[in-house]
Amino acid sequence: MALQDQLIKINIDNLDTKGLYFKDTNNIFNIKEITKNDLKKIDYQDIDIVLKFYFRNKQIKKTLKYQNITGLQAVKNAAAKRNELKAELEETGVLKKKNFKSLNELWINYIDLKSTTLSEKNIYTTQKSYDKWIKNTIGEMEVRKIMTSDIQNIVNTILRQGLKPRTAQTIKQILRPLFNYSIDIGLSETNPAIKVNLPSFDNTVNFELSEEKRKKLIEEISKYESLKYRGIMLFLYFGRRLNEALTLQWQHIHFEQNIYVVEDKYSKIRRRQDYPLIKPITDFLIEFGVQAKGFIFEGEKTPHVTSNTFRRHWNQVIKNASIDKMRIHDTRHVLGNTFVNKGESLENVGKLLGHSSVAVTKRYAKTSLQTADRLLNKYHES
Repeated sequence: MALQDQLIKINIDNLDTKGLYFKDTNNIFNIKEITKNDLKKIDYQDIDIVLKFYFRNKQIKKTLKYQNITGLQAVKNAAAKRNELKAELEETGVLKKKNFKSLNELWINYIDLKSTTLSEKNIYTTQKSYDKWIKNTIGEMEVRKIMTSDIQNIVNTILRQGLKPRTAQTIKQILRPLFNYSIDIGLSETNPAIKVNLPSFDNTVNFELSEEKRKKLIEEISKYESLKYRGIMLFLYFGRRLNEALTLQWQHIHFEQNIYVVEDKYSKIRRRQDYPLIKPITDFLIEFGVQAKGFIFEGEKTPHVTSNTFRRHWNQVIKNASIDKMRIHDTRHVLGNTFVNKGESLENVGKLLGHSSVAVTKRYAKTSLQTADRLLNKYHES
């Protein structure tokens, strides 16, 4: 067996992991057995776990693929799948292949499974993209008959319409794991999405705000008449995504530890994140009136304020600050670009923004002209 295909036994206390092996394609480990603590190294990566067990003196071997979950959760899922397969064998004597006549049928099953590992917002946006570009083009085709050229045609249509390359990239990001799942369940033998050609593009975040405008923005936020919406904007200004801010709950505010928590089910990366309670946010919470539990930003007819309701208040603030065309999410871009250009490490900025990896933070690494000028002068003077 090649080194890149090394199978490492998984052994977790208080969990039946017999017959479970991690496929160490990227040579992450140099050990013979993986324990619970070791699994943290593969959190939210592409995780391949191989099941090996015997039935009637015949070895059953199956590779399971997981994405966007912790290593421990992947192992638990694999253990459950192993038990499911064993039960099926005991009952029927054979493993039945799932059979879906069309890609749309496969998609319904797949997205239902992903609902346990992706946020509601991610599910919603992914479903919208599938419905718009895939459902009515290749959705009714038999899964086995879909070719790379069929997917390439969708990508080419998007590009011909003058849409951004990242829209075309979304198609590949949706279909590649979908066909991997199809392979896992024995429906397909190859993945036609892998060889789809995409144009290269710069995904650096380009939104910039001058220091003067940035100070004007926080000034207008700080004096906004509605205390509730002022609070939401403060959380946005200091790095939170809109959904993270809207779904914050009082029980996740820990004054004694000087932190607040974004729970995994409300986090884009599906991982609990702890952030510091800086003074402007603490002052707001105290002024707003600390409660024991419940959503901080309650809606009038909904459990919490919705993005549509909030948008009107945001538009008013950027108008007051004389800022043109600043999206709600651009508050994160301002924070990221500001600290990258002040010399902070990508690791630190990524922690601040709650990114899953430094690779995501690199999109903010576009050096401003002012920073370039400072560095070149410093180089000249050294």
